[in-house]
Amino acid sequence: MKAKRVVAGVALAGAMFLAGAASASANISWCVEDPPVQVQTPSGANLVVHTSVSVPNNQAKFVSAVSVDAVTAPDGTGGTLITVYVSVPSKIDAARVTASVQKYKVYSASTTVAGGSSATIVLDVPAT
Repeated sequence: MKAKRVVAGVALAGAMFLAGAASASANISWCVEDPPVQVQTPSGANLVVHTSVSVPNNQAKFVSAVSVDAVTAPDGTGGTLITVYVSVPSKIDAARVTASVQKYKVYSASTTVAGGSSATIVLDVPAT
């Protein structure tokens, strides 16, 4: 009988913990991933650039106005420099932007962009 109470108590505590964690994190930020951008390296290989944008939850309706563009260039050592340009509308206070590429391992960089301004993220992806 005592074991049933302990198990029930642990289950109830776990459920309360999960419910509390979910409601606490719901108001922190809104994150959206732009559709992946496919770029071609100077050597002709295709890479996919993933960009995620996080904004305060109350500004989520403006996140679709964030613009993201990417271009490539040789890095001088056989690899590729991927430059990601991000523009955040003034209706958003600030956005956390992360750009990443997965080729053998993940290459990523992040920055915070103030509303009404732009930022540049540069990823250097080696040839191998």
